[in-house]
Amino acid sequence: MVPPFSDADVQSLAAAIDQQLANIEQMRSTSVQRSLEEPNAPLAQQASAIERVTQENSISFLKKFRAAAKADLCDEGGVLNAQWQQWKDLASGDVVKNFGPILVAMGFTGVLLETLVVATGVIVIHIGLKAFCEEFGEGNG
Repeated sequence: MVPPFSDADVQSLAAAIDQQLANIEQMRSTSVQRSLEEPNAPLAQQASAIERVTQENSISFLKKFRAAAKADLCDEGGVLNAQWQQWKDLASGDVVKNFGPILVAMGFTGVLLETLVVATGVIVIHIGLKAFCEEFGEGNG
């Protein structure tokens, strides 16, 4: 399978993730909410982007994404899970490289794919892999 992003695209999208994460860190000093459904919450921009692209509730989409990405993210031995276990952080470039094919398999391409990879990457990195896997796991919500 051909990767959905060139090296330059990966760098550009990773930089977008890093910038949005930096913006969220600035917001944290005035708001501690982590809810996707609060209009002024730090992750509201990403939730809105997901809803605009997918035409569905961001929580519902993230549950579907989590199910599709479970082996990589939530299962022991998954590529990103191993990185998280070691560093308690994920490199945004690795997130782009790993989330891209998952989102392509879910049917997204082009600008929609780029928007979703950044939005889901920011959410997963911001709330943390363990919290993401638990919050959006089967039987939740």
